[in-house]
Order: sequence, then structure tokens, then C-alpha cells
Amino acid sequence: MSINDEKVLWKKYKEENDESAREALIHKYIPVVRFIAGRIAIHVPPSIEMDDLVGWGIVGLLDAIERYDYKQETKFNTYASIRIRGTILDQIRSLDWAPRSLRSMARRVGAVSEKLRHEKGGEPTIHDIASALGINSEHVEETVANLQTVQVLSLDHFAISDDDGTERTKEINTDAFYPSPEEVARQKELQGLLVEAIMKLPEQQQKVLHLYYYEELTLKEIGEVLQVSESRICQIHASAIKTLRELVKSWV
Repeated sequence: MSINDEKVLWKKYKEENDESAREALIHKYIPVVRFIAGRIAIHVPPSIEMDDLVGWGIVGLLDAIERYDYKQETKFNTYASIRIRGTILDQIRSLDWAPRSLRSMARRVGAVSEKLRHEKGGEPTIHDIASALGINSEHVEETVANLQTVQVLSLDHFAISDDDGTERTKEINTDAFYPSPEEVARQKELQGLLVEAIMKLPEQQQKVLHLYYYEELTLKEIGEVLQVSESRICQIHASAIKTLRELVKSWV
């Protein structure tokens, strides 16, 4: 479908309320929903299935189609991606997905980690935690991986604090897409530091990050490349991100 064809569809739907045009637009952007859902899948626990993510994403797509002003300069793909991702993340945050057994194990892991941290004067390893709990390392890794879920706000909102410390949300305006020169320089500096940090990670973690963020492979595809399960890829990714997140906190 050419750009001109799509413009015709938007005009038919928005001005003539042509349902067939709406259906054509939905069909065209379903692949975008599947792509975004696939990218988010690595951040969520196994209890949330890909079909759930896609379903929530379609809701975001429908909302984007209704809200979009085809006469504006912003491309629909950009606008829809923000809405789709935001809807999926909002839905994930609304779920009480962690079963009681997982919460109980998470508390045990946290308590032992804190105790070992004070005793050793440093961050304990997975093996240290497992030994202290009397369980295998895989169980600890699985617990940590399952607790790794999306921690960011929807991309179509950002949080700002009022004077009294409460948070409210505000729609992003067009200026948010055009950062200041100072912000650009800061981001470039952080990117350089991040590359250095990634190069210090274990080789397997580097491979997972490269395949996911640069090659844009799905969990299943990465698992096939490295010949490990999708759940193991999630664990490796979670461990790498935790290390990088702690480093970034020390830089900002």
C-alpha cells in the first residue's frame, strides 16, 4: 500500500466513516502490534502469554486509529507505536501476576541477599544465595527472572512531580521528540559508557543483548541461535539488565 493509498483510507474513514477503510488500516498495522508485543515479551513473566500481549496491543491500535488526526505531520506508525506499547504496559502493570509462592520466595531471596551483602561487604552471587537457602542456583535465577517485569511508564506519558511530591501524568508534546543539544550530548556520553559496560559482561549476556536489541530477534529466535530455552534467555537478559541498570544509576 502506497502512502497516497493510505491517505485515501484515512480520509474515507475519518470524513466518510467508511468501515471498510478502518478494517484496511487495522490489517495494515497488525504487524506493528506483533512486533511491539514481541519486543516486550522478554520483560514479562512466563505467565503472560504472547497472545495476551498481542490482544492488548490491538486495543491500543484501535484507540490510536480513533484518536489519530491524519492531517497532522506525525506519522501514524510513530503515533500508533506509542499507543500500542503504552496500552500493553498499562495492562501488565494492572495485573497481580505474581503468585503467593513466588512472592514468598522473592522475600526469602531478598532477605538472604541483604544478609550476605552485609557479611561479605559486596553483592552476593546467585550461587551464594542458593547455598544459603539450601536450593539450587536455577531456582534462584528463575525467581529473579520472574520478578523482572516492565518498570517504565507508558511511552505516551511521563511522570512529573508537583510541589507536594505527588505524581501526575502529562501527554507528551511535540517538543519531547526534539531534545536539547545538552540532552543529546548527555545521551551520547551515556551510550559510550553503556557500550563499555556491555563489553565487560559475560559473553552469553553480550550475545543475548546484541541479538535482541540490534538484530531484533524474538525470544524464540534467540533461543534457537543459542540453543537454550526461551525462559533461559529471559534469565540471561534479566541478569544483564540488572548489572547495566546498577551501573547507569551510578552515572546519573
